[in-house]
Amino acid sequence: MNTKHLLGKLMGLVLIFISSLTFAQKPLNPPPPPPTGSRINLLSSDSLVGINQLPYYTRQFLGNVSFQHRGAILYCQSATQNETTNTLEAYGKIKIVQGDTLTITGDTLYYDGNTRFARVLGKKVVLTDKKVTLTTRVVEYDIQRNRAYYPVRGVIVQDSSILRSEKGFYNTRSKIFNYKENVEIVNPKYTITSDSLQYNARTKMALFKAPTLIKSKDGDIVANAGSTYNTQTQQSNFKGRSKIVNEDYTLTGDTLNFDQKTESGFAKGNVELVSKKDKVILTGKVGVRDGKTGFTKILGNALMRNTAERDTLYLSADTLYAYERKDSLVAKTDTLKKSQASQSTAAKMEKLIAFGHVKVYRSDMQSRCDSLLYDLKDSVIHFFTKPIIWSVQNQSEADTIHVYMKNSRVSRMYMINQGFVIAKDTAQNFNQIKGRKITAFFNTETRIEQVVVEGNGESIYYALDDKNKLIGVNRVECSKMNMRFKENQVNRISFLGKPDAKLVPPTELTNDTNRLEGFNWRLKEKPTKEEVLGVKFASKTEGK
Repeated sequence: MNTKHLLGKLMGLVLIFISSLTFAQKPLNPPPPPPTGSRINLLSSDSLVGINQLPYYTRQFLGNVSFQHRGAILYCQSATQNETTNTLEAYGKIKIVQGDTLTITGDTLYYDGNTRFARVLGKKVVLTDKKVTLTTRVVEYDIQRNRAYYPVRGVIVQDSSILRSEKGFYNTRSKIFNYKENVEIVNPKYTITSDSLQYNARTKMALFKAPTLIKSKDGDIVANAGSTYNTQTQQSNFKGRSKIVNEDYTLTGDTLNFDQKTESGFAKGNVELVSKKDKVILTGKVGVRDGKTGFTKILGNALMRNTAERDTLYLSADTLYAYERKDSLVAKTDTLKKSQASQSTAAKMEKLIAFGHVKVYRSDMQSRCDSLLYDLKDSVIHFFTKPIIWSVQNQSEADTIHVYMKNSRVSRMYMINQGFVIAKDTAQNFNQIKGRKITAFFNTETRIEQVVVEGNGESIYYALDDKNKLIGVNRVECSKMNMRFKENQVNRISFLGKPDAKLVPPTELTNDTNRLEGFNWRLKEKPTKEEVLGVKFASKTEGK
């Protein structure tokens, strides 16, 4: 027998002798043993030392130590087992294995067999559960409740996502994480930052418990507590004031359901859609958006503000429909090899349709009608169903009116069927024009500069001398006429065909002679800025 083998046997005899001496010193009244089935069982160890520290029974194990306890296997390099309290203190290469999926590794372990509670510490503590890996410095694992807790900053890796938080909980059965303080989820497709959120690793659903920011190539989302977001499908259900922000627009609502991939969604409560490139703002009670077709619908106190114009245009209606135009943009993407072109699109609002109790306000133009079409691309507004339009001291009516804008000003107005134009001059007289088709041209101050009548033309205009004293009223009927104005007064007039003209002197003026049939000066109906905006209590002079 060699010397090394002999020394090994002697050491073993010494350990057994020490152990027998130690265990021989038993207390008179030892504490009751742990319940049957709850005892921590030793599986293997290179050596054993029995230590009797009254009133406890303890054993120390050295080298390749392993224990089994109710389905969990615990590995370490050394351990002290207190059989009286049914607890363990283990050190070196700690590893807990539960089932065939979950492992925890670290440097130090404190384990209570009665509560099945483990505390693992180390420079690098790692919990692995299938595709989920948590790295931190402390993990407290309640095996009985399947709940792990890390009270210090941890990093979680799942699939292609990396999550960081100051502390958090993980249910190993439900696969639900609860992250606390400075939470950040980084994914190639998005980044989520919050102070508190819950994440289901099975369903990929995130529940925000604090204000949250989601950033992605498709845009940013600002959400509040109670909102949910599917990180896989990028579909969301936001509660509380939430906002979608991307390169083309922002969409805000008190509640918001949104699909970030298709840019489609439903918003409710104080809805606001801002088209950035057009500087157009749509607001209302409910909003529906279809990103594929570029269609948006706003219902309930619907309002549009076009701030791109020199003079902001306000438009209110029961319902607004907005249509976007997709402009192709060519961008060079390969600078190292042969240049290649890739197509991308930028959304720009092209048309707006308004229905029901339509009101329009600009400082130089106001209107009421039943419906209209606003062509933002060509700067044309089409008014339908007997609209009425006011501009400075002018009033225009017809079955249909088309208003053409130029340099953010009203340039031309085309009236179809039963056109009626009233121009109030500086002497408070009403010059009037009727006809089947009327085209009115405006100067830079939005005053009538010229009126062309085609078909069934009728006119009443006041003739004044150099001192603005009334000479008489001219009544003319002619199929075609062309009238030019200066300061809303007729400056020059020409008739085509056979005009029927009559000058009525001031002494013979009556309501029949100075008013065309259908005359109605409806200034009281002209909408104010407050009325269009829906402001109930405002200054009487503001916006008029």
